Amino acid sequence: MSTSSRSDSIAARLTNALPDLRPRLRDPLTGVLVGMSQTVASHQQRVADAMPLKTAQASKIQRFRRLLDNPKLTAEGIYHPIVQAALTGLRRQRVHVLLDRVVLTDTQNVLVVSLGFRRRSIPLVWRVLDHAGSSNLADQQTLLTAAIALLPPAVRILVHADSEFRSQALFAWIRSHGWDAMLGIRGNVTVTIDPAQAGRALETWLPDRDTVAYLNHVWLTEDQHGPVNVLAWKDRNDRNELICYAVMTNLPATWQTYRLGSRRMWIETMFRDWQSGGFELGKTAITDHARFHRLIILVCLIYLWFVSIGRWLVKRGYRHLLDTGPSDSWHRSLFALAVAWQHRCRTFDQSLAVFWFVYV
Repeated sequence: MSTSSRSDSIAARLTNALPDLRPRLRDPLTGVLVGMSQTVASHQQRVADAMPLKTAQASKIQRFRRLLDNPKLTAEGIYHPIVQAALTGLRRQRVHVLLDRVVLTDTQNVLVVSLGFRRRSIPLVWRVLDHAGSSNLADQQTLLTAAIALLPPAVRILVHADSEFRSQALFAWIRSHGWDAMLGIRGNVTVTIDPAQAGRALETWLPDRDTVAYLNHVWLTEDQHGPVNVLAWKDRNDRNELICYAVMTNLPATWQTYRLGSRRMWIETMFRDWQSGGFELGKTAITDHARFHRLIILVCLIYLWFVSIGRWLVKRGYRHLLDTGPSDSWHRSLFALAVAWQHRCRTFDQSLAVFWFVYV
């Protein structure tokens, strides 16, 4: 029986998006999504507090746990159809596919592929790795293949990744599919314009802090890989040390390509929303990988919903109601705008719209 307007709206949206979804899964999923969206949290106690059920707190927590134990809650069956439909407006555009890894706790090492969108990114697929440290080539290829299958037809794909994914095999595999690539490489690599000659360290191409090196048709001498195009620049790392950063790409090494490369960082802002900026996924105390994977499904459903709301607010001209400053330096992201809009709706006893669609 219905207990809240938000519950009714979410149940209706799920039924519309997933017509084969059975009530035995839809109803507990709806209740948990209500709780997670109200609290913007993933901790079971907090989510249970906001679940619209006329039952004891312990029973609500138990319902949440049973949902995480349910093998029928899959990304392929629940999240993928929803995110695929949400992205249909991006057809025939250049899209930025972001590959990265986030370590949430000692047991939560997650490889993620997301779609760059408006200084944030939308999660597409992920895998909770069964080991610490970097992923392997097979995992990277599997996730990229699954992620790109969710995108609209006729999009132009540019894959971004940092130097953890500098594998020449990955670069060649991406190019073999006709996709563009911008993969990070180490700043201490040596580069040559003639594979028969010794290379020069990338730093020697950067005489000062503000220089960007644009190197076209060069070889990386550590493994004689080439020809590729390389962009290199200096910036400060987490320890405030000035070091050399670089990417290899098949795109022309130009200022425009350098600007495109900044989109790789948009996945970092999503990771921040997953952690300290919102859901605090690293504090759930869930160590089982299957249960944690299902929890990420729930977080992604809320995240996609809120990014959709944030973009809708911008398109409708409502951003000034929630943010300050000139239009080129807003403080709140699309996700943060939706959180603020939810607070505003509460003050006027209004309902928050429920939809999954990303307006371009």
